[in-house]
Amino acid sequence: MKTQGAIEVEDRPKLSISFSGGRSSAVMTKLLLDEHRDTHNIRVTFANTGEEHEDTLRFVRDCDRNWGFGVVWLEAVVHHGEKKGVTHKIVDYESASRNGEPFREFIKKYGIPNATTPQCTTRLKTDVMESYLKSQGFVRGKGINYDTAIGIRADEIDRISAKRKEQRLIYPLVKAGHTKESIKEYMSQFSWDLRIPEHYGNCVWCWKKTLRKHLTLMQDDESIFDFPEQMEEEFGCHKADSAAGDGYGRRWFFRKHMSVQDLRDLAHKGDFVRFDDPSFSGWSEDDMDRGSGCEESCEVYADYV
Repeated sequence: MKTQGAIEVEDRPKLSISFSGGRSSAVMTKLLLDEHRDTHNIRVTFANTGEEHEDTLRFVRDCDRNWGFGVVWLEAVVHHGEKKGVTHKIVDYESASRNGEPFREFIKKYGIPNATTPQCTTRLKTDVMESYLKSQGFVRGKGINYDTAIGIRADEIDRISAKRKEQRLIYPLVKAGHTKESIKEYMSQFSWDLRIPEHYGNCVWCWKKTLRKHLTLMQDDESIFDFPEQMEEEFGCHKADSAAGDGYGRRWFFRKHMSVQDLRDLAHKGDFVRFDDPSFSGWSEDDMDRGSGCEESCEVYADYV
């Protein structure tokens, strides 16, 4: 810290840590804070969409309590009727939305996200985080003055952004050689580890998941899909699509233009191998197993190409 007149100027390197609420980003955050807490001006942020699994929220809180992350909890503020992007508000574990409120406001203005219009991570996480960071003197645009750490692992190297240098994105877990298994093994020693089954992920019904996972979830608990089904009913014909005419303006969340009812029908038929079935060993060439690769937790800038 140096002083210019009566004004204190922070001269340490700036570092933004995007904590998604998953194991990988938790380990990344601890690694970076252990190494740079005293040398960098750091902000750790968690953007809540209102549709995260309850145990994700608990895990974020417990990481903060046990490792002193200093997490800033954020939620989107959507400005209806204005040509203004998404901004942020600060919440905490107790006040964080749990019924999809920020997600609903995003859909009300921008429409249902899906593979064709994949805006949810950008609008509900990236834009929110950048709005907060801007208020803290962290500048993007042409004069980016901080690095952003992303919790992508060494076994996800294909998700690294081609624009990482110009956007000042860093991948500490890739550099450290961490994989899904090493992260899981490390976290298993802590009683407060994340307790979400793999096919549930942080956003349980996320449209980016594979069909096999969706059908397994539908068989487990149909109420998981209550929110997206409500959104399909309420905002399925988005005003931005209405010019296409009846039958062409509908939006659905899921791949191949499937609705929640389509998933329900397929799950009831039951002619598929469940994700958690012992006979299912993981990836295959079956269309049921094709996903985006980021369905367990949405990392900001993960889709930057």
